[in-house]
Amino acid sequence: MRLNPKICAAALLCLGIFLPSLVAGHPLKLSASLIEYDPKEKAIRVECKVFVDDFELSVERSVLKGVDTSKIKKEDKPRIIEDYFKRFYTITLNGKVLPLKLKVAKPLPQHNVLVIEFVEIPLVLKEGDKFEIRNAMFFQDFGPLQTNRIVVRIPPFGIDEGHVATMYGFKFSYNLGDTK
Repeated sequence: MRLNPKICAAALLCLGIFLPSLVAGHPLKLSASLIEYDPKEKAIRVECKVFVDDFELSVERSVLKGVDTSKIKKEDKPRIIEDYFKRFYTITLNGKVLPLKLKVAKPLPQHNVLVIEFVEIPLVLKEGDKFEIRNAMFFQDFGPLQTNRIVVRIPPFGIDEGHVATMYGFKFSYNLGDTK
């Protein structure tokens, strides 16, 4: 079977025009988060890993409204990251949003990854509490190509599970019940 050169050329042209805008740099659109409760310290720890280029693009579009991230002063970066998370990534306990204050943002340039760690939040969890996670990062930028992996560990209540946040479901709730 011989391929028609005109059809092949048209297909390549379409791919060249549309594919780069769909993947914007790399084909994998993913973030990975860990939300972990330490019952001894009575605190929750939050860490999120994102692709640097995806994060910069999303921050420029949603928080900075088009301002180039390379022009941002170093002292303004923590506030910008916190503002982004307030908008797209929230954790609530009994309807109250837990504050995510940036501890450190560590770039791993060889992997195009940014590891974002937040200051531990002092927290006492008890039976009957409602714990909710909302992770809508990057869906406004990449739509259904985006996936956000979330691992939640709350040992006193037997919670050690992973979730995949998609454009169609990015909110997870736990009613903390008796583990006896």
